[in-house]
Amino acid sequence: MALSSTYERVICLKQSKRIAACGMMAALSVVIMLLGGVLGIGMYASPMLAGFCLLPIGKKYGAKNQWLVWAAVSLLCFMLIPEPEQNLMYLALFGLYPILYPYFGRLPGAWKWISKLLYFHAAAISVELLVMLVLVPEVMSAAMIVILLILGNAVFWMYDFLIPRSDLLFRRFLGRRFRQ
Repeated sequence: MALSSTYERVICLKQSKRIAACGMMAALSVVIMLLGGVLGIGMYASPMLAGFCLLPIGKKYGAKNQWLVWAAVSLLCFMLIPEPEQNLMYLALFGLYPILYPYFGRLPGAWKWISKLLYFHAAAISVELLVMLVLVPEVMSAAMIVILLILGNAVFWMYDFLIPRSDLLFRRFLGRRFRQ
């Protein structure tokens, strides 16, 4: 099939760049998740780093492509990575949060923080309950659960703090290629 006009060639080139960028970021996310499982730092660190890979896609190509990359990475992780908690953390929390971050930013004042806290607690508690009760039934003391939730809040707020600042890093390292 020959492209008949310069306009069609330009559109085809832009779509090819978008598909390639999304595919590379999805592949990078899956590799980060795989390395997290192999190195033993995977439960929380690798889903967070893989979630950061969604930020340039959303910035350059929009939320629709971000959703597609998130879905592809989630599916591939469930097929390739044997750690269910790590996969669920990416699926429900750290992979989804960069996509939802702009929507939280639209809320006024205190509602923004309340909704972020509710989202984090709902996702973290449901993932941990699913893992502890269904997938890997282990007995954990109530004190340990409270400590993990407190530490999880601290990690989540750091993640929330780094998401808007990552834009500066992308601009610095990617320069003109990062701008739209």
